Amino acid sequence: MKTNKYKSYINHSRYGKVSMNNGYKYSLEEVHNSFWLYSYVTVFPKSTIPADTSKQRYCVFPRKLYVDIEKICKKCHGKFLFFALEQKYWYEVLGFYIDVDCVKCIECRKAEQKIKEKALRYEELIKNKNRTNREIKDLKYIAYDLYEIGYFKNKSKLAQILNLKEM
Repeated sequence: MKTNKYKSYINHSRYGKVSMNNGYKYSLEEVHNSFWLYSYVTVFPKSTIPADTSKQRYCVFPRKLYVDIEKICKKCHGKFLFFALEQKYWYEVLGFYIDVDCVKCIECRKAEQKIKEKALRYEELIKNKNRTNREIKDLKYIAYDLYEIGYFKNKSKLAQILNLKEM
């Protein structure tokens, strides 16, 4: 019965979609008192892990504990968990500001990352005036994809790229 509750959460490729019991025992009150945000969101106290506040950057109010938090993706509006272990990685390893919050699910973040990679490749190919036939084909596919998703809207620019002749 417990797993049915989690069916609505978007699966995270590393952490899954079920709040984890991390073995620490903190009360809901202790969790709420450990960071100002936790009183305003749905948290899972069994997932709580202690934080190393000395590794958190630029914070007036550090997170003393990390806890799995229920979130709604700003892009797809699906429910997902911002896992305690993921937060520890963000704030202590990657050095994100402590008030940076996860607002998109892992699937939307991955999709955005792919678009950025495509856009960078597009810029590379556009700047290169001595493109190989393979690069011209790649440029056409990438330009069409970026146009389709609305990354750029200039139809004549797309037509110009699609009309490039291969050698």
